[in-house]
Amino acid sequence: MSKRRLGSGLAFNDLLFNVLIGFVMLFIIAFLLINPITKKADIPVKAEFIITIEWEDESSDDIDLWMQRDNDPPVGFSRKEGAPLHLDRDDLGSVNDTVLIDGRATFIKVNRETMTIRGIVPGDYYIAAHYYSKRKGQVDPLNVTITVIKVNPFQQVYSITKQMMNVRTIEKWPGISIDSDGKITNIFNHNRKVAPMGGRAP
Repeated sequence: MSKRRLGSGLAFNDLLFNVLIGFVMLFIIAFLLINPITKKADIPVKAEFIITIEWEDESSDDIDLWMQRDNDPPVGFSRKEGAPLHLDRDDLGSVNDTVLIDGRATFIKVNRETMTIRGIVPGDYYIAAHYYSKRKGQVDPLNVTITVIKVNPFQQVYSITKQMMNVRTIEKWPGISIDSDGKITNIFNHNRKVAPMGGRAP
């Protein structure tokens, strides 16, 4: 009689143990589904360089920043991404200066476009500005500043202001050469046609 009781107890313990293992496995699967393992491709690449273009805050004119790495297609307002270049903000002058803050329309007079180089990708980077549109009746030249910043470690590579006068014209700023370590090895003038005359990417 005692042997029968002992055998039935072992079978019951085995059943409980198997049920417990099943619950643990279900818990692990549910946890993985709630917190999926992050893929390497899902991790955003940080910005290594920030390039900004700024012009007079009171201006309604639209100036576009354009950049090109080596012989890749240029990146600008009509083609906002071309690894490693990303146009993070396209400023249209006063057109998109109105933002909603706490449900209220607020006018912020800032004319600034921002482009980033995400990751360290060696090459020659060509920089230019395109005078896309001009406020009617304005004849004064527009002061346009392009600033190139290395993020890590922080370094302002240059900040150069030029005057732009006529709509549809293109002004070129010095390009930069970046090596495989993320260091700037050269700052150079260029005649590269970075920004298309019509404002459309070639």
